[in-house]
Amino acid sequence: MQSHQDKQTITRRTVLLSVGGVGVFGALASRLYYLQVIKAEDYTTLSENNRFNYNILIPDRGRILDRNGTPLALNKQDYQLVLIPEQVENVDETLDKVSDIIPLTPKVRSRILGDIKNHAKFVPILVEDHLKWPQFAALNMRTPELPGVVPEVAQGRSYPHDGLFSHVIGYVGSAGPEDVEKDNDPLLRQPTFRMGRTGVEAAVDKQLRGKSGKLKVEVNAVGRIVREWPEKDTQAVPGQDVWLTLDAELQKYAAELFEEDSGGVAVIDVMTGELRTLLSMPTFDNNMFVSGLTQADMKRLNSDEKRPQFNKVIGGGYPPASTFKMTVMLAALEQNIINPSERIICTGKMRVGNRTFHCWKRHGHGPVNFQQSLQYSCDVYFYELAQRINIDIIAETAKRLGLGQSYPLGITGQTKGIIPTEAWKQKRLGQGWRMGDSLNAFIGQGFVLTTPLQLAVMASRIANGIQAVVPRLIIGDNTTDFEPLDFLPEHIAAIQAAMRSVCEEPGGTAYRPGAMGVPGVEMAGKTGTGQVRGISASERAAGVLKNKELPWKLRDHSIFVGYAPFDRPRFAVGTIVEHGGSGSKRAAHITRSLLKRALERDGLTAPNMDDDTL
Repeated sequence: MQSHQDKQTITRRTVLLSVGGVGVFGALASRLYYLQVIKAEDYTTLSENNRFNYNILIPDRGRILDRNGTPLALNKQDYQLVLIPEQVENVDETLDKVSDIIPLTPKVRSRILGDIKNHAKFVPILVEDHLKWPQFAALNMRTPELPGVVPEVAQGRSYPHDGLFSHVIGYVGSAGPEDVEKDNDPLLRQPTFRMGRTGVEAAVDKQLRGKSGKLKVEVNAVGRIVREWPEKDTQAVPGQDVWLTLDAELQKYAAELFEEDSGGVAVIDVMTGELRTLLSMPTFDNNMFVSGLTQADMKRLNSDEKRPQFNKVIGGGYPPASTFKMTVMLAALEQNIINPSERIICTGKMRVGNRTFHCWKRHGHGPVNFQQSLQYSCDVYFYELAQRINIDIIAETAKRLGLGQSYPLGITGQTKGIIPTEAWKQKRLGQGWRMGDSLNAFIGQGFVLTTPLQLAVMASRIANGIQAVVPRLIIGDNTTDFEPLDFLPEHIAAIQAAMRSVCEEPGGTAYRPGAMGVPGVEMAGKTGTGQVRGISASERAAGVLKNKELPWKLRDHSIFVGYAPFDRPRFAVGTIVEHGGSGSKRAAHITRSLLKRALERDGLTAPNMDDDTL
């Protein structure tokens, strides 16, 4: 029989055990509540991360279009192979198996391993793009034995006009470390993403690239995607289309006119500044830079003496030759240095100091007035002006006409050229300005260098007469509210009349009856023949060699600027044909033909054309 003391001991133990059990149960219940209720969302997320991945969605890149909607850059289907490092057990073995289908050179393998090292393990690494269909199909057949290797249909870039717009459009390429450092856009961290590297592609890259999205995917134990979970709020936003002022058909026609020649040409609307043509020749196929440039391709481009990769129309520095004479004439009028009726006698040469400076016409032009000086392109007339006007005044006038400066086109590669001053020469060469420098500069030789685009701008400002026209390339980027040109109207009119006489009156260096070939439409312009070599006294005495007798690189540049219609100007052109000979031939022909076609494209040369349409 239990004693009272034993019963108390049992009861106490029971209570302690009960309390202990309740405590343990309570602790377990609390822990379960904490895990299942309070931390439920966190553990759900962790669980989902084990089962789901998020892939970056690359948006469709915007197209680049000409003014009429013709595509200049667009997207195409591209077969690619990517590798997801975190899903690959042995990268080298996997690449060996892939090499059985698509050969991977040591250089390509090294690039792949470098990309794996420099990116997070979950980021897809591009193995190869631009795959052919048989390769793509074979890879898809072997995906079960290649975990982490993903053949996919991606987006490529295509330029459909055989390189006619390569210098303007540019091309796309992979983002480099410096790009990622400057821009935190997740797209740049995707090895398959392509961004603008040059030209318009680079200038408006952010507008073209769009915004990335995310795709939630369910994966199995080896990381193979088994299901996609689209979410509306994480869709990629396509890039915007970009419209250019260029006319694809006019650009194509300009290239046909150049044939095999080298140089550049710009066609500009003298009222709006819109560039209708901006062409550098010869050109190159920018598709090569997207699909992969071979060493043979690069060697061919670099060894070509006509420099197809160089953007001559905005980056080439050429002596403007006699096309610079309008600048000198306008400065002389503005400074009251010359009376338009004054005649200066040209004997074919002028002695200044201990040097003789020659006119292009060996026996001279005789007495010539202001208009005739441009019509006949008399050098002696301008040698005389060089002794009356300081070079700094000429430089100021030249810059007001658009020379010696770059423009807000959005694309890189422009050169300002050289419009020399006394201070420029002192700083550049450590020498003072001499009269011989002025005599050369006043006929557009010596230190003076310009681009075809700058010459087109100069012609457009003279043609406009009121506003300092600024060229535009991207529609929507600029304004047509230009600064005033601020030359006296009668002075501009005198220059315009002189330019007309060059093309429309007998004796003009570009005279041809019915120059434009359109009844009632006249043009104004100026020839230029840019020397690239010195002519010795002995050669001059024996007779200066003709261009066709010289090696290509020693021939003169053929230069022409012009605008039409003369009475109501609409388009201006600046043309330089490298080593093309006399400006009255190749460059004049190209300019005249382009002006006519530009007017036709805008419906301004119809037989019953209403005057108000001009």
